[in-house]
Amino acid sequence: MFNFGKKLTLGLDLSDFSLKFVQLEKNKKGFSLINCVKEDLPVGLIQRGEIKKEKELTNIIKGALRKIKRRPFGNREVVCSLPEEKVFIRVIQLPLMKEEELGQAVGWEAEAHIPLNINEVYFDWQIIKRPVNQSDHYNILVGAAPRFLVDSYFRFLKRSGLKPIALEPESVAVSRSLIKVVDLTPTILVDLGASGTNFVILSASAIYFTSHISISGQLFNRAIMESLGINEKKAEQLKIEVGLDKAKEKGKVYQALKPLVEELVNQIKDYTAFYQNQSSRLSRPDGVIGRVLLCGGDSLLNNLPSFLEQKLGLTIEIGNPLVNLPGATKGSSPKLSSLPKKEILTYTTALGLAMRNLED
Repeated sequence: MFNFGKKLTLGLDLSDFSLKFVQLEKNKKGFSLINCVKEDLPVGLIQRGEIKKEKELTNIIKGALRKIKRRPFGNREVVCSLPEEKVFIRVIQLPLMKEEELGQAVGWEAEAHIPLNINEVYFDWQIIKRPVNQSDHYNILVGAAPRFLVDSYFRFLKRSGLKPIALEPESVAVSRSLIKVVDLTPTILVDLGASGTNFVILSASAIYFTSHISISGQLFNRAIMESLGINEKKAEQLKIEVGLDKAKEKGKVYQALKPLVEELVNQIKDYTAFYQNQSSRLSRPDGVIGRVLLCGGDSLLNNLPSFLEQKLGLTIEIGNPLVNLPGATKGSSPKLSSLPKKEILTYTTALGLAMRNLED
């Protein structure tokens, strides 16, 4: 999606608060981690996914690259994330036709589904594999992003000394990282990060719906700070260690977090119901979400899976970003498995971007 050249195993995940680089190398045992770099970003450099201070951000990228002590980034070709809240992903339907005619037809149909002027966006599309019982139409996954946003990322990356070969929505990278190709279970991914939460609904490894809400690790911290009258560092600690455990800290942390997590529950309910209602229109025989997969650093909020399972009645799992890297824990130097679990989860998007060439 939004390609500028050939694929490589270098991924860059950009968010409002941090950047993460991951480089993978294919070998006889699988895929090894070659480079792994994380930098926190000062507030205001990126706001809601838009680069506001390009010069400062460029300097931080260059500094991060200089910290690499093992193998350099080679030709510095990179696959970079696009912010989910700025990308529009929709499934549209078209009657069966010759594939060479699809491109023009998708462009016409996309205008009715993308809430921006079609001349002000870049868009890409792919055919979703049809169920065996479907023969009368195509389901087409369409992704679109504002031209000004894509152009600004492309310009910034080039000025940083990198060569962008593709820009991908976070949802695409996260799905690639967490879902096995052979996994057909209808799943909702909940990517709970510092600046917001992304939802991705998948079935048979195909994305059907994405959304972004403002519930975030930062909001969790703020709720704890205000309720307990403590600083952010202490709030961050209590969030992970105490979280939704009613028996700890006299239940004060639980009470502070409960309204936000209940809103998260309501959103998941709405999206699972949406998919069930849409599945018949999309000719999906598997129209019930069977699993919620959590990822992002704040998915490790203590007792979160149990809370969600009780409220939703669904299987709740913490995602494994290494599930598609069978050699990542064997022969890697350094080993991805040696990283703390939270750190591995924070690299989910970057890993998915770096894995982009594994699809073929």
